[in-house]
Amino acid sequence: MKATPQPDPSIPFDDALELAGAGRFADAVMRALEIAGETPQESRAAAAAQVLARMARLAEAAGDLAAADRALEHAIILRPRYADLHFQYGALLAQRGRRAEARRELEAALEIHPRYLAARVELAMLEAREGRIGEALTVLRDLQRDRGIVEPLTFQQGLRSLERADWDAADAQFRRAVRGSTPKLDRQLERYRELVAEGNPERAADVLREAVESHESYPDLHALLGASEMALGHLDDALCSFARALELNPNFHAARVQMALALDSLGDRAGASEQLALVLQAEPGHAQASELTERWQPRVRAGGDSRGRNRP
Repeated sequence: MKATPQPDPSIPFDDALELAGAGRFADAVMRALEIAGETPQESRAAAAAQVLARMARLAEAAGDLAAADRALEHAIILRPRYADLHFQYGALLAQRGRRAEARRELEAALEIHPRYLAARVELAMLEAREGRIGEALTVLRDLQRDRGIVEPLTFQQGLRSLERADWDAADAQFRRAVRGSTPKLDRQLERYRELVAEGNPERAADVLREAVESHESYPDLHALLGASEMALGHLDDALCSFARALELNPNFHAARVQMALALDSLGDRAGASEQLALVLQAEPGHAQASELTERWQPRVRAGGDSRGRNRP
């Protein structure tokens, strides 16, 4: 599978993007196609597809769905084997109520990249809107443990909304839970797992840092990076990663427990216990937080230094 196209900075698409920024989307698409057609270079066509996809997002945000449709149609002509483009077009067509065409594009994305989570969710929502709610719920429940879901609680809320046939709420919740899940990120996570299995945790952490740079708003990526940094003994870096995960999602209990473990490793038993208390306040039955609290409390009651001197 080919990677998502990246713009070549040497190709002058600036004037086309300026037209899009001014809301002149039809003119912007025409200009981008003119630039792409000036020379038949591979890099120029790839960059044009990326620029057209960006224009489509701008047009969609501005409510000009027809212009977004045209931009993506041309982007796919330029690069028919990019799953991201088919997914973006399929989601747009679904929004416009053109379900048969949306299904075609989403299935094309999945043919190229069978594990494309966002496309699988979008396709399930099409099934639901066509009256096959039971089938859609079965698919979505099977997907709820997927690593690509960045907000599991929001995904569960989407399931409950779909059970009530609240389409709009379910759409918004599923998209938020899976937002931005892309083949590129899937490949990065696959590479991370391969490197861990190969016994190369330093390079695995580097791959996660690259993923975080492109998906800064994903709390689970920050937490995963924090766990990798902690395993490498980079405790201060790990704390920063866990803190960012919790800033993005204060209810991310697993990240808070990991932060407690990092604090304890740094000798701050009191700070670690405070983090566990926050978890148990929100979820009294949290198994790991309960186990750690029970393990640490006797040492505090014995009068030892709660900042770690009694640690084995």
